[in-house]
Amino acid sequence: MNNGRQNPAERRTHVRLNKHLPVRVGVQKSGLEYEGHVVNISAGGVLVRADVPIEPGELVTIMLTIAGEPQTVTVYGTVVRNDGAGVGLAFVEVSATSTDLIAYLIRKWQREGATPTQP
Repeated sequence: MNNGRQNPAERRTHVRLNKHLPVRVGVQKSGLEYEGHVVNISAGGVLVRADVPIEPGELVTIMLTIAGEPQTVTVYGTVVRNDGAGVGLAFVEVSATSTDLIAYLIRKWQREGATPTQP
C-alpha cells in the first residue's frame, strides 16, 4: 500500500557506491572548514562523516582528495540532511570537467569492486 511517502532510495537517479575518501567541507555561511571522510558517493552527491554544525539547505564547498589525481576535486553542494548517518550533500554546481571525472571514477571503482550502497 502506498502511503504517499516515497522511499528516498527510489528517488536516486545515480549509482551510489560505498567509498571512503578524505574530504573537506567548507560552510559558505560561516566560512569555516571541517575535515571528514566520504562514506558513499554518486554523480549527484556524497554522504560525509564529519562533525559539521550545519542545517539542511545550507550551501557548502566539497573538496575531495582522490588518490592518483593531481588536484583536489572541488564542487558546490547543498545539505540535504545532517543526522546520525552523516551529512548528506547534493551537488548543485559542478563543472563539466568535475562531472566527467566523478562519473569516470565511479565506473572505475565499480570495476575495482566497490559495492553499491543498499537502499
